[in-house]
Amino acid sequence: MMQSKTYSPKEIAAFRGLLQLAVGGNCFSNIKVQDIATAAGIGKGTLYEYFSSKEDILSCTMLYTLQQFADWMEQQITRDVSLHAVLARFLDALEKECFLPFRALPVLGTFLSYEQRAQLGMRNREQAQAIIDRMRGYERHVFANSRKNGEIDPALSDRFCEYAILSALGGYVSMLEKRVCCREEISLDSCKDMVQQLIFRSLRP
Repeated sequence: MMQSKTYSPKEIAAFRGLLQLAVGGNCFSNIKVQDIATAAGIGKGTLYEYFSSKEDILSCTMLYTLQQFADWMEQQITRDVSLHAVLARFLDALEKECFLPFRALPVLGTFLSYEQRAQLGMRNREQAQAIIDRMRGYERHVFANSRKNGEIDPALSDRFCEYAILSALGGYVSMLEKRVCCREEISLDSCKDMVQQLIFRSLRP
């Protein structure tokens, strides 16, 4: 098992502060270091004791997010690893905002320039790739098990399965945002059911 990096409470506060700002509709270009410090409940000077720049905060937030999700996936494969069960637990976690980054990171990246994306890609590259490789290992384990129990067509590639799942989850996140921002009466149970139907109609033999 890969040893997860340990972050201080103030670093985690900064990560969550940035993510909360994004969920509030703020793109990265409009967020200032002071905004992150205020959202995190710490001083701007304290923030610079841990990070060199706003871009450094975003890069470390992305790394932290990957690690949190990898840790969660690792817990899942010690339980019922059927795709139905894993998806149900993930949708419940999204509803409870346990996976705030899943909703926030697309907002942060919306207006990043090509140069900014390239610079972010250079930061923490080796650590990020190690975590991604770890997640793909867990993903392969779940997909292989789900092919055996008939949830997934054996002819479908892991990449196709991943694309189908992420596309459906993206729609679910949009419904969550619509429910919060537009105050629409949306049945989350109904949305969860539709997401799972969409995924399994795409993946079943």
